[in-house]
Amino acid sequence: MQRTALFIVLLFFFSSMSAFNVNATSEDLSDVIEKTHTDPILIDGLPPLMCGEELCERPTRVNLRTSQPASEANEWWLSYGPDLDWNGMDDRLQRVLAGQESISPTAIIGEDGRKTVAIIVDYAWHPTELEVDELKHTLEQHSWVGEQGDAWFQIMDSIDSIVVDKVPVSALMDIYHLEGVVVIEMQNVMVPFNDVASRATRSLPSDVYSASAYERDYTGDGVVIAILDTGVDNEHRSLNDFDDIDDDPDVDNPT
Repeated sequence: MQRTALFIVLLFFFSSMSAFNVNATSEDLSDVIEKTHTDPILIDGLPPLMCGEELCERPTRVNLRTSQPASEANEWWLSYGPDLDWNGMDDRLQRVLAGQESISPTAIIGEDGRKTVAIIVDYAWHPTELEVDELKHTLEQHSWVGEQGDAWFQIMDSIDSIVVDKVPVSALMDIYHLEGVVVIEMQNVMVPFNDVASRATRSLPSDVYSASAYERDYTGDGVVIAILDTGVDNEHRSLNDFDDIDDDPDVDNPT
């Protein structure tokens, strides 16, 4: 009888504790789900992202995609490289926002008196007509010259992004806060370092010239060579029929 009573007491005790734990976990989970922003990460040498006079809260950028069609894996943006403070704004653009001059080769002077930037706007899903209209409206509010002003605006097919240039610096933060935007990238600028032909390296032994690499004991033994290739943008208009002319495809002569 005593064992039965003790068992009943223990049963009620653990049942109460279990209910308490379930309630606590549910509240904690609710807080996590509802939390869309958190404290910013401050990085030495990187100007913080500012929202007016205050530090911007950092968007968590999770659970954004539901049933929307997309070309890329969900939440790929959480591992985007040039974003040390993990806020979705390319660190290079963050420096431009803080006063550094744009290095875009297509830059013009915007209405804000600063050189414009060339960017890639990444979305959590494939941008629809709604996202396109919102982006263009935001750009126009900052006196973007538009495609009629020779600005580039392209919706990419293979990635969930829109490529645009001649973007006023003043528009960046408004674009950053558009629904669905997860990263704003700065378009990379390719700079040739060997645009002038270098002298012959004289790598092989020769009867014509002396002081070859082999004679100076540069044989290559123990050296590993890596070739880094950035690849080709197969969606670029100038490659549509391999004639290097930026125009519509030549259907009569595709080669």
